[in-house]
Amino acid sequence: MSYDKLEGEIQLEILKYLKLRNIPANRNNAGKVKKGSHWINLGKGGWPDIIACLPPSGFFMGVEIKKPGEELSDKQKEVKAEIEQSGGIVIVVTSVEELAEELLTLQSKER
Repeated sequence: MSYDKLEGEIQLEILKYLKLRNIPANRNNAGKVKKGSHWINLGKGGWPDIIACLPPSGFFMGVEIKKPGEELSDKQKEVKAEIEQSGGIVIVVTSVEELAEELLTLQSKER
């Protein structure tokens, strides 16, 4: 596998994969844009790149995409802990293949 892909490319692959698996998901936009002389926040910092709802339970799942060797930021670690304390999960992956493996593990735990 080539790790030369941009995070956005991996994100699109993961969204397509989740759609094929009938898992409702959405890209969580973050960052800022400038409108005139004002900056507008697009999303809340630290939240996972993709937000999903695992059927049939409705279990909350966040997917954070990183390049190999990259670490979560302090804010991402904080949000991950908040989500997990609330009963959801955040999976950190570098590829769609890693996500598929994580989902298999989750499914085996649900049985």
